[in-house]
Parts: sequence; C-alpha cells; structure tokens
Amino acid sequence: MMEKTVEKIPMSLHKNISEKLINIILDTEARNAIPSDMAKKIIYLWRQEQLATPTGIETLLEASIKANSEKTYSVLDELGLQEITVALKV
Repeated sequence: MMEKTVEKIPMSLHKNISEKLINIILDTEARNAIPSDMAKKIIYLWRQEQLATPTGIETLLEASIKANSEKTYSVLDELGLQEITVALKV
C-alpha cells in the first residue's frame, strides 16, 4: 500500500520531501522510535544516493511516521500532498 501511495508523489517534489523527512527523523526525541533495520536501510540508501527515489521516500516516510507522525503529516500537507496524508492515515 505504501508503494502505491508514494507513486502519487510528483517527481519534482522527491528531493524536497526526502530532505524534510530526514530532518523529522534526525530531530526526533524518541531515540528508539525507528528500528535498527530501518535505520540501516536509510543509511544504505543515503550512501547509494537513493533517498530521493520512490524506494528512499517510502522508507523515509515509514521512519518519519514512527519518529513523529504529526510533523510528517504536516510536511506532506505543507507540500500540497493532502491526498497522501489521508491515504497514510487510513
């Protein structure tokens, strides 16, 4: 389901959304919110310069929702992606 939702995000927003999601993840107070396997995947994608790809955004979305769902939804709404927010909340 997450994959279909990410496909709806315009390519033109990929770089911007990935940067904003990374900030949410890095700024979280809940240090154990993101499982280590997910953190490793993010590091791997970062090293491969794949964070702004659909796979990268999907991973970042999952992690940022775990880290701070309200901030994540707020960023999506800010970028005009209310449809994505609604789909993720279901």
